[in-house]
Amino acid sequence: AVLAPYADPVIFLFIGSFLLAEAFRKYRLDRRIAGVMLRSRRFGQSAGGLISGFGLASAGISTCLSNTATAALMTPIAVGAVRQAGEQPGAERARPWASGVLLMVAYGASVGGMATLIGTPPNLLTAGFIERLSGVRIGFTAWLTFGIPISLVLLVLSVFWTRLMLGRGLAGVTPDSSVELIDDETDEDRAGRRWTLLAFMIAGLLWTLPAIAAALLGPEAESVKELTRLLPESAVALLCASLLFVAPTSWRDRRFALTWSEGRQVNWGIILLFGGGLSLGTLAETTGIARWAGEAISRTSLASTPAGLLAVSIAVTIVISEFASNTAAATLLVPIVIAAAQAAGFDPVRPALGAGLAATCGFIFPVSTPPNAIVFGTGLVPLWRMIRVGVLLDVSSFVVLWLGMLALTPLLPHS
Repeated sequence: AVLAPYADPVIFLFIGSFLLAEAFRKYRLDRRIAGVMLRSRRFGQSAGGLISGFGLASAGISTCLSNTATAALMTPIAVGAVRQAGEQPGAERARPWASGVLLMVAYGASVGGMATLIGTPPNLLTAGFIERLSGVRIGFTAWLTFGIPISLVLLVLSVFWTRLMLGRGLAGVTPDSSVELIDDETDEDRAGRRWTLLAFMIAGLLWTLPAIAAALLGPEAESVKELTRLLPESAVALLCASLLFVAPTSWRDRRFALTWSEGRQVNWGIILLFGGGLSLGTLAETTGIARWAGEAISRTSLASTPAGLLAVSIAVTIVISEFASNTAAATLLVPIVIAAAQAAGFDPVRPALGAGLAATCGFIFPVSTPPNAIVFGTGLVPLWRMIRVGVLLDVSSFVVLWLGMLALTPLLPHS
């Protein structure tokens, strides 16, 4: 029971994405792609610009790709940008701006996923619970009514706090230094780079295919559900990473794009760390501790009004999501919140949506969300820096979600 969560699909997504990132690093693709952003006058000439640029890119991708997959795609590019500017991954004392860039990849992926119904699993779970338990359907378009404004405000706040706390230590990057000249590139290097790009393109296509189908056909279409079932993100990541072990760069010498000796260099420690977090969260749920805590808080006097219940729902979900996965937090708390609202005679949609969005607001610890764990695994984000910025973001998220739900949910069709 304790060790079973170590085989959770998200663990295999980590392994596959880390192997893809290792190939990215081996063939220096991270530096090449990062050079495009570093040449930008708007984003590439200062620490604050890099933090803003990567946060914006990560949030944009996350609107149609899950936050975990977004972080897996963006992290090697961010590491490349950091290396171009002189920082070495794994350094014992990474400079503040380097930590800020990586943190914004994670934070951008999380807040960007709130914008759309398909942006992150808790969104779909919440919509499903609301429809099943209260009979109100929140469709793709209805979600945009509150999802986009809240996501944009949180993105601005995450950039602001990250730049304020960590946006120093990089005066600028000259355009010439942003492009790495590779004179000793061999035919094998070129072949390996092509295979790595192909694997990434296949992964991106397969990760986004269900989302594209959902946008075109609607999330309830049978073909969309079948695509989602056949293309889980973890299986896609492992499949594309496995391709690199059999993709030949020199068939005559039996050399391939990635070897197991290189694959062993990925950060297995962070995989064990996240497995431990999943284990603790699962045990908190199965032993009844989390449910007991949620029900006890929902019965407090603070939850005696609709606005109070909304505030309690958001606050409790944010706290629990710091120690359990966002999907587990939504699965556990959204039904409790709906039941509490119905028992008190309140509209259950508003507090349920607040809890569903709050489940993605785990910004403090590496085990809070997969994007946090992925960027923490680079060795460029000391824990104390993640905690410092994460606490500010958690408090900001509570305020934004509470005010946003009060102001925007009356615009929903059922209201």
